[in-house]
Amino acid sequence: MIARSTPDTEPTQDERIMAAIAHASIIAGGFGIVAAIVIWLTQKENSSYVRFQGLQATVYQFAGILATTLVWACWGCFYALSFIPMVRDPQGFEDAPPPVFWISLMSMVIPLALMALWWVYGVYGGWRTLQGRDFQYVGLGPALRRYTSEA
Repeated sequence: MIARSTPDTEPTQDERIMAAIAHASIIAGGFGIVAAIVIWLTQKENSSYVRFQGLQATVYQFAGILATTLVWACWGCFYALSFIPMVRDPQGFEDAPPPVFWISLMSMVIPLALMALWWVYGVYGGWRTLQGRDFQYVGLGPALRRYTSEA
């Protein structure tokens, strides 16, 4: 059990560490969400600060996993479609693949950039909460704040 702060006080060091771990666990990839869920579930009765930060980290990581999976799937379809000209006319592309192949291959930077931004923003959330600041992801944080205050 961690030491508790009250809603009117600054979060304790233990609370800041737990919140930071929930956010920064994103660096563990898909396994990071497990840490965020465990922190949220085990600390939701002990600290309103850790409860909100843990819930927010869990939802953010889950949404990021869904978004990057969708973007990778779209890229994979685009990449697979780039092989159609080579399958239809193998002799026409013996020396080099068609330009659409190279475009599709280079477009891999889009899902990679999305993953990098998602990761950096999660680590930033961990850093902010470690400092004891109230951190909210753009769009997600206020929506979760409204949802949790109505529940």
